[in-house]
Amino acid sequence: MLMGQLVFAIIVWFLIRGEEPRFFMDGETDLYIVAGYAVCMVGGAWFIDQFRQRSIKRLPRVMERAASSYRATVLIRLAIIESATLLLTVIALLTYNFEPLALVVLMLAVFYWFRPTVEEFAERYG
Repeated sequence: MLMGQLVFAIIVWFLIRGEEPRFFMDGETDLYIVAGYAVCMVGGAWFIDQFRQRSIKRLPRVMERAASSYRATVLIRLAIIESATLLLTVIALLTYNFEPLALVVLMLAVFYWFRPTVEEFAERYG
């Protein structure tokens, strides 16, 4: 998932080099909108992750389904982050603007931070 986002962002970067930026509104407003969207998606991914973590205790026979429950949680939070990254990349392509691609780099770091770990699984289900 991470490589697909990265390759797409690199392709867009090569496509928009040397082009004059076009904006939906103006440069600053566009950047605030896409940055706000990215922050909302990171917050949404964190909120859903925390909600699913708190609901573990209420699940019947959770230990039998621990792996599938954790996998679903990870896929949901990564899908939310990936959707934000892909939208930022598409906006950069549509506007020939490099600023959303700078946010894509930050979103890729967030995507990596939200990756599944054995320690996190053990903490939640151990």
